Amino acid sequence: MNRRAFLRTTGVALGALALSGVPALAQGLEGEDLANLEKALKEVLGKTFKDLTPSNLIKLTMPAIAESGANVPAEVEVNLPPGQVKAIHLFADKNPTPYLVGFMPMKALPYYATRVRLAETSAIRAVVETADGKLLLASASTRVTVGGCG
Repeated sequence: MNRRAFLRTTGVALGALALSGVPALAQGLEGEDLANLEKALKEVLGKTFKDLTPSNLIKLTMPAIAESGANVPAEVEVNLPPGQVKAIHLFADKNPTPYLVGFMPMKALPYYATRVRLAETSAIRAVVETADGKLLLASASTRVTVGGCG
């Protein structure tokens, strides 16, 4: 293989990987506070951040910028059969109380949409508990211009 063929193949492979939806590592999100998140995960799930598995089966939709943290839309879609999803949890790293909400879809579609309050710019985490005990993770970051928690 010559140099040009190697570079072309490598470029195509890296481009495909970037577009494939492979979840980015949760490290480095704007508004990340893993110490605060760890406390909430221990209280709610009895687990740590290391016990969570990033997954592209979860789609967490949050606005990139929220003018007010008082009313921020959040949407979680899980690409698993309804019977496999035990619960959906939302966390905001920088909130005074990081645990936002928990939802048990029972046999309904594993989808949840709500509005949440954010104290400041924060990493948002959707954690999905599966029927077999796995904890799947999706992360996003929302920049808040005016805080919503008093």
